[in-house]
Amino acid sequence: MLVRGIILVLAVAILGMGIGWLVSGQQGLNGGAVGGGLAAVFIIITLVIMYAGRNMGLTAIAGFLGMGFLFKAFIFMIVIWRLKDATWLDGTVAFFTIVVAVIGSSLVEALTVVKGRVPYVDPEAK
Repeated sequence: MLVRGIILVLAVAILGMGIGWLVSGQQGLNGGAVGGGLAAVFIIITLVIMYAGRNMGLTAIAGFLGMGFLFKAFIFMIVIWRLKDATWLDGTVAFFTIVVAVIGSSLVEALTVVKGRVPYVDPEAK
């Protein structure tokens, strides 16, 4: 999860800032940076959820990750609401970068849950 998360954050930040710079200069760069920062926050939230649920079953972790997705959607709405009138960034670049961050972090979560290695046999059972 950590490696996939770092790759996602770097990809969102670099691509968002690069495309933002090409589209609208410094304001686009700032919008891409906001999206990259939010991608990092989303991955950190996911890592905290997975660390807290490390001794639970895969179904419980998947449930907590679903609640984490709703929490991220709430954060997304608050950030968009607070940045809608910001003159120091391009709102369109920030919006699309944040959307990519939300979808990307959800894909990283899904890949981690699907590829999780869970034993089928309880070693303490007799």
